[in-house]
Amino acid sequence: MSMRNLSGKNVEFGKRERIELLTNIDRLFLLLFAVSFAVCVAAIVLFRVQNQSVIVPATFASVPLAMVGIAYCIYNRKRYVLALAVVTPIIMLLLKIDFNWILVTVSIMIGLVGVLALVSILQRAIFYPVIASIELINIKGKLTLFDRMVSFLFSISGDIDTRNIEIDYNLNRASIPWKEVASTLRISFMAGLFIWIYISMNPSWMSYGSLSSVPVYLFSVMLYIPLIVMPFSIFMSMNARISTRYKDFMIYDGVKMTLYRMVVPIFAAFIYILLAVNESGIMAVLMFIMLSVLFNLIINTAACLIFYRWFESGVVNDVRSGWYRFRPYSLTMIIEDEKSVMKEDVPDTPRRDMSDLGVMVFAESQE
Repeated sequence: MSMRNLSGKNVEFGKRERIELLTNIDRLFLLLFAVSFAVCVAAIVLFRVQNQSVIVPATFASVPLAMVGIAYCIYNRKRYVLALAVVTPIIMLLLKIDFNWILVTVSIMIGLVGVLALVSILQRAIFYPVIASIELINIKGKLTLFDRMVSFLFSISGDIDTRNIEIDYNLNRASIPWKEVASTLRISFMAGLFIWIYISMNPSWMSYGSLSSVPVYLFSVMLYIPLIVMPFSIFMSMNARISTRYKDFMIYDGVKMTLYRMVVPIFAAFIYILLAVNESGIMAVLMFIMLSVLFNLIINTAACLIFYRWFESGVVNDVRSGWYRFRPYSLTMIIEDEKSVMKEDVPDTPRRDMSDLGVMVFAESQE
């Protein structure tokens, strides 16, 4: 237990019950991705040691995502996706379409399924640990490394009472939430700045010959952006917020605030690199960046539409299943609230006799 000294008293904060939403198959998918990713990183290092171009191993960057996508389709009996991934390249070959575009198509069809499966797993994994950390972050005596990371990433101010966290429990989508899609796309654009800076600093990414070879490795790299950005969207979907007497603090907005603070210096460094560092010429750099922006938009738009249509509801249901274990009743509930869960839903809740509140009697005015 952590202890904090307040006004000469020792105040203890016990650890919460750990709410675990991950299943064994979720852990298996994570293990499959981790092993596949480690193998790909080892292959990239081996290629670089042998002075091979970075382009060759980069084309296999989507393999870990494809492995998870195939495993997900098999486990959930989505055989039509696998069949489509086999039939489509055959048709494209018969139509004599460039082989690089065939690889792009297959990587999107299978790799994107793997991305969204991992996103839903990560959302289940991070939601309650982050919420539990935020709840006590400003009253703990000593913050853990995880608490400090959460405080930085979600822009939690030290002068806000974080104990009363609420969500929209009765979330029910009637259509695609386009505002949330737009918000995710804006964050994905900022995440893409890191990749564009690396591309502009590394001429080997732009010396592979014809333009037809560009989509393969750009799509492979861009597939990882929704995997980085979209796990945080669960806080936006659930409208997770810190309720205060004045204005609620939206937890997802904290992530956006952190990225917005970082984007200005990153963009300045990006412009400097374009003008002063790269040796391939500014037009070559701009061409690759324009392509990456286009691919980023395509991949993240597709990821958002598919996720909100087929994946989000499962994650939301899992989060809701654990909410009353995390927060049995609202911290701001009042006694006379007839709709409160305290009245019926919580076992062994003491019933208060309202007569013990007494009656306030005012003396008659004297004329």
